[in-house]
Amino acid sequence: MPGFIEVKDIVKIFGKHVVLDDINIEIPYGKIFGIIGENGSGKTTLLNTLIGFYKPTRGTIYFQGLDIFKDMHGVETRFGFATQAGSFYPKLTAEENLWYFGRLYQIPRQELKERIRKLLDLVELTYAKKSLGEELSTGMKRRLDIACALIHKPVVLILDEPTEDLDPLLRKELLTLIKRINENGVTVIITSHLLEEVEELCDLVAILHRGRLLKMGSPTAIEREYGKNEVVKLELESKNYQVFIKKLIQHGGKVEDVDYEGQKILIYTPKGDRLLSLIMSTAKALKEKVNHVSVDKMSLNIIFESIVRGERKND
Repeated sequence: MPGFIEVKDIVKIFGKHVVLDDINIEIPYGKIFGIIGENGSGKTTLLNTLIGFYKPTRGTIYFQGLDIFKDMHGVETRFGFATQAGSFYPKLTAEENLWYFGRLYQIPRQELKERIRKLLDLVELTYAKKSLGEELSTGMKRRLDIACALIHKPVVLILDEPTEDLDPLLRKELLTLIKRINENGVTVIITSHLLEEVEELCDLVAILHRGRLLKMGSPTAIEREYGKNEVVKLELESKNYQVFIKKLIQHGGKVEDVDYEGQKILIYTPKGDRLLSLIMSTAKALKEKVNHVSVDKMSLNIIFESIVRGERKND
């Protein structure tokens, strides 16, 4: 059986710049699928290709076994897309915006009236339905964008950095809304650089770096793969890390790998607390001043940073 959405061998080149490089992804029905990566990693280009706005240089995308580039009408009627820039009209009210987009999809008036009522309730904008788009707060604007993307009852909702520039409380409210939409049977594809919220929200995650797919799986599976280690962040006054690490290992410290983050060194170890104790005794023996030391579990955020740093070294 074909997957719900299948991205097959996608390459996208603008001029001489390869933005997407042989991307292969399968997105199951009914899941929340996260795409994470640094700025310039190809996240937004991938979304624009998923909705058919960009035609790939090579490869194709299948929706329920059908090539989307041979059935753009099917994409338009079954996919919803909310962009970072916003899609509603600022001089129309929230209600008028939904009415306008609903008529574009030729939804019958009586049906549209009821649909608008339900959507305003879903995104908690009923009280603001007569407010102009430009008068809404940032969080309300984001919810109106999502409502406009849902007006035609899509089975796939694509969101590009929906929590960008929102404070923590508004981000939490928006994530709750996305979960509620997904629970109503809508497959959600979302990009974000806030990995804590991806870890909380998404069933599956794809990690992009410079247009390449580095890793894909559930947050739990990715953490399990890398989770045998903890990471100790250490900053020494002298920055003489090579001598210090050598002494740690001589004293029985388990060091799996070492990396750098600004002025700090990252030490990957299966026994963070044990290494922390050794660091303090070694620092005392070497008369080193420790500016900072901490132990963290291998969260998705730390794993992402580690993977990307490794790729930068390869680049």
